[in-house]
Amino acid sequence: MTNQHHSPLAIARLVVLVVFLAGAAIALLVLGTDGLRGFIDAAGSSRWGFVAFVAAYAIAVVLLMPGTVGTMSAGAIFGFSTGALAAIVGASIGATVAFFVSRGLGRDGAKQLLGDRLADVDDWVAENDFVSILVLRLMPIVPFSGLNYAAGLTAARPSRYVAATIIGVVPGVLLASALGDAVSDPTSPTFVLLVIAIALAVALSVVTARRMRRQRSL
Repeated sequence: MTNQHHSPLAIARLVVLVVFLAGAAIALLVLGTDGLRGFIDAAGSSRWGFVAFVAAYAIAVVLLMPGTVGTMSAGAIFGFSTGALAAIVGASIGATVAFFVSRGLGRDGAKQLLGDRLADVDDWVAENDFVSILVLRLMPIVPFSGLNYAAGLTAARPSRYVAATIIGVVPGVLLASALGDAVSDPTSPTFVLLVIAIALAVALSVVTARRMRRQRSL
């Protein structure tokens, strides 16, 4: 058993994190993704363009916005190549900020409350942090913003987390940006092929998740 000294400050920081996430989730439910998308679209259409879009995208990710929403906006505003770059940069910055917020506020409190259960996860993550995060990033069924905060509670090394995130978001961003660029013509072969590719990616991620769950249970 892990014997840890319980710190009221650590628990208080964890409570702050939980309250923040709950507030962000409620705001997202009230405003809907359209509200955040409007915020991002306005930033991208401003005179600051690319830089404003990246900053708005990063803020939206910290506020639990689903990554695909902003990425499709990027494709619609900037076109495929510039939009994909803007989404990759914005998503990576937002994911990194969320990770460190979670690490700074919630890690110590989570260790105290979860004890050996988190220790078991830490042992596995310590050996597989880059690969596990990369695989999860490649799975469309795994919530992008949720993984940012969950990873911060574990022993994942920041450098490996960031590297796996940057690499892992690329395929999804390319698909979503291309979809956003082609959304004006939903009957085009490009749009149809992109929808099929996304559906196949989701199906593959479901199969992979089931296999990973079975392997962990063995």
